[in-house]
Amino acid sequence: MTSKAMMIVPYEWILENVEEEPMTIASKMISFRGEKVFCVGLKNHAVSPVLFFMAIDLGKIGMKVEDVLCGFQGSGLSPEKMACIYEEVIGDGGSLQLFTVPLKKKVLGTCTFVFRICIEGTDSGYSYQLCDRLAKNQLWAALKNQENLADVELIVKDKTFPVHKAILAARSPVFADKFEKKQLAKDVPHQIRIDGVELSTMENFLHFIYTGEPYGKLADGDLLKLAEYYQLTTLSGLCKVALKKMDALQITNIMKHLNSNADEEMSSSKITPEKETEIFFDRTTPSFRCNSKLDENGKSTCVMEYQNEDICIAYFTGDRKLDADYGNRHFVIEPVIHLSCVNHRNFGLKVEDIYCDIWDSEDENNWMKMESKHFQKNAELLHVAAESPSNFYVDPFLTVDFDIKMTSTIGNYYYEMMDDGWLKDLWLAATNQMLTDVEIFVGTVKVMEAHRIILCARSPFLNESLNKISNTNKSIVTFGAEFDVDTVKHFLNFLYTGFLLTGASGKQMSQLAIMYEVETLKNVCQVFNANPPDAEHVAGYLLQL
Repeated sequence: MTSKAMMIVPYEWILENVEEEPMTIASKMISFRGEKVFCVGLKNHAVSPVLFFMAIDLGKIGMKVEDVLCGFQGSGLSPEKMACIYEEVIGDGGSLQLFTVPLKKKVLGTCTFVFRICIEGTDSGYSYQLCDRLAKNQLWAALKNQENLADVELIVKDKTFPVHKAILAARSPVFADKFEKKQLAKDVPHQIRIDGVELSTMENFLHFIYTGEPYGKLADGDLLKLAEYYQLTTLSGLCKVALKKMDALQITNIMKHLNSNADEEMSSSKITPEKETEIFFDRTTPSFRCNSKLDENGKSTCVMEYQNEDICIAYFTGDRKLDADYGNRHFVIEPVIHLSCVNHRNFGLKVEDIYCDIWDSEDENNWMKMESKHFQKNAELLHVAAESPSNFYVDPFLTVDFDIKMTSTIGNYYYEMMDDGWLKDLWLAATNQMLTDVEIFVGTVKVMEAHRIILCARSPFLNESLNKISNTNKSIVTFGAEFDVDTVKHFLNFLYTGFLLTGASGKQMSQLAIMYEVETLKNVCQVFNANPPDAEHVAGYLLQL
């Protein structure tokens, strides 16, 4: 069983009044996150028409397309079936990606294609992660709002950036080495001059250090030089891909693939829609791509584990027989794939829709929408099912992929593309006591050290109390002896990472969130500590079976 959160963005392409004559139909460039990076089109041959999808220079925002699903829009809210559009091999030297799928018949009249575009980072260290968005905003705001805590100045041209050693050293081994070698008195400003870069480049560089996300363009040679010099490996990898240019071989191969049907010439071409379109991605709707193996008896198997809890369980039903002609293999007649979602509401998640794809069936590469008799997004317990269009063998097991789209209901707590290192670098600096200036006590017991800038940026209560202290020694923050030491550490970990560790929620965590005014953590605890499903919810679940 494997599962991971995916950035999957939807797009609808509406075609109207498509005529009989062979024609190439394409969209205008489609914008995503402020950049024109996608295009869809149709080579509408009489025989073997081809639907295609292109990603053009998506790397300039640090992303690439992993795969694309497509289906015809029917009478429902989403297609009954979706097919995977395969990526063509056009060379990897440039910034183009081409995905194509043959259609069974020529498109005529009016129809709507629905795409689900799965996106990943162009660097292995840049992925889709769950985090408190408020944490990133607060740390970035600290550059302007916490100048009194700044202990180093970066000078670029005629501008001075007051920044914080603790954050720079945690994120860059080069900065850490500089600060370790040059220890200055508290009242002497530490200045570092950086030449040869624009102010916008420096701001983008600092934004990535403080938040793990780019602020401006990645196709910046000076930004790459900064990333390489200060050993920000993820930022360096993103910049290298973003700086790739259009590749002539890729363009040639695209033309070759799209014009492979030489028996029929396209008599004309058409742009539709004529207006420019944009994909608006809802950050609160992560999708989870899961892979599960069901044994020959169809027994329940965990499909999706979320923060160490099983929240999606799958099984199949159908008449099982032994096929003597094929070595007594188990054969399932009129199979149905079932999926039950439980505990997802405990994490503030609502199910939007679910698709499944059965391997080794005659209808492989057709993602089927799973339905419920009484589908309710807010249900505490949810059961969905899909009838397989064909029978299949299950020796030694049946492999099924699930695509589960959910909505997060916890404000500021959702997934985003980010530097994986951001989630651990700052916390690791605290646990290793790198440039720490605050001692943390629970009662009379010292449990760890921390950084004043992080505590002040993340908690209004701590900001007020610590700013009253003007001594040059390490400050002290004392939590009441009634709090469990591990709970306090989990609380501090959330301040640093914006992520609540599994099993860390509870009454004491909720009390700390309220006491220290950590808004997102209060919301998380409120959801995590909600009551389990009652009899009414269970009864509603049984009606879905």
